[in-house]
Amino acid sequence: MFKRLLLLVVGLVILAGCAKPPVEDREETRRMIAYAYAAGASRLAAAEYRAASEALQKAEWLVRQGSYRAAKVVFSQAQELSARALSLTVQRKSLYSKEQQELTEQRAREAAERKAQKERHRQKLKKKRPKPIPPPAPKPAPAPKPEPDSEPKLVDQVEVQVEETLASISARKDVYLDAMLWTLIYKANRDQIKDPKEIFPGQILLIPRGKSSEEVDAARLEAQELNLF
Repeated sequence: MFKRLLLLVVGLVILAGCAKPPVEDREETRRMIAYAYAAGASRLAAAEYRAASEALQKAEWLVRQGSYRAAKVVFSQAQELSARALSLTVQRKSLYSKEQQELTEQRAREAAERKAQKERHRQKLKKKRPKPIPPPAPKPAPAPKPEPDSEPKLVDQVEVQVEETLASISARKDVYLDAMLWTLIYKANRDQIKDPKEIFPGQILLIPRGKSSEEVDAARLEAQELNLF
């Protein structure tokens, strides 16, 4: 029995030594976990995100030990966990958005009811008071001449101001005039931005220019899927 077990272990070691490093699996796993983090999984699906990160660390340790086949299996587990974390994040964001919409609608109904009550009260007071004689209508002042619109000067970099976000910067006239293109700024400044929702006053951010229409459409679609702002 001991000899069979020893032969099995030796065979596994030989197979692991002959296998190739799972480079593609490692890069895909890292990409999926980073995408889940950017979507907010570390907050909204903390347990699943942490499990995926730990599985990634374990798989990378196995790669350093030369256990490529075992590492490939653990990389696959890490990908499943990160996909689960991302799915839960999307679900919980959708639930939160629905609750916020219901709260907004309720507040709107309450505001409309208060406005209606004030109007009814005003109408009652109006009926009790005598109608005042209206003063003569003043002559209309000449309309000012419209000033020609000036095209804003586009900038290649901006300094982050207090309470600014990537979306508000992207929406500026001298940047993109489109809040949904914030992912272009995020990708161009990953060396100093770890979390898209955390930028700080005083940071100098590069504004990429010359993007094709396909790249712009892809950035806008990615921002819609992440729904961070």
